[in-house]
Amino acid sequence: MVKEQVESKKVSRIKSKKKIWFKIVAPRIFGNKEVGESYLASPEVAIGRKMKINLKDLTGNVKDQNAYVGLQVIKASGSILNTAVISYELTSASIKRMVRKMTSRLDDAYVFQTKGGKKVIIKTILITLHMAQRSTESQIRKEIKEMLGAEISQTGFDNFVNNLVINKVQSQLRKRLTKIFPVKELGIKMFQLKEEGLAQEEIVVETVEDASKEEKIVEKKNYSPKVESGVEQASETEA
Repeated sequence: MVKEQVESKKVSRIKSKKKIWFKIVAPRIFGNKEVGESYLASPEVAIGRKMKINLKDLTGNVKDQNAYVGLQVIKASGSILNTAVISYELTSASIKRMVRKMTSRLDDAYVFQTKGGKKVIIKTILITLHMAQRSTESQIRKEIKEMLGAEISQTGFDNFVNNLVINKVQSQLRKRLTKIFPVKELGIKMFQLKEEGLAQEEIVVETVEDASKEEKIVEKKNYSPKVESGVEQASETEA
């Protein structure tokens, strides 16, 4: 009987840590808007967590519903979890709507370095108004690389994201490229921080539909940087 009482006293001393609600807020470029809540015992467990938010929910503009912004929790301030932008990408549906018959489609991927020294991966898509010759396509690709390289190298990461969100980057690109050849559509398919700890051949994951099933595959990307004027170009090679 005495033994049972002692054991019950030991159990009663075990205390569970109380959980509270933490607000998750977007970065300053989005007005520190609240994007969610998390029920946690300690804010430390949320550091490093990632999420994707529809751009429309951050800007309030319906025209932005075709893009998603990736956020990562970087610190906690009291009961608030602060985040930073780590990526931007267009939805697959919006990309499909860009493609038209009897046009040229140019897809490219690059690795650039921002003014603050951060390495970023950027993928572009361009649809011409009419079919273009190979020589014209090469000239367009050269202009895209030079203009994006200059813009990113002279701009901080947050400023570039802001210019991307308000379509300033896309508008400037389109205006310059139209002088070479009529452009139907131009978009930044993807823009994200290059994670040094991530194997380079595991950057892109896409879903491929088979006749009988759907399976997720990892598209191997072999990035062999070509350093030109402080800019690295990612050459994509399928395994």
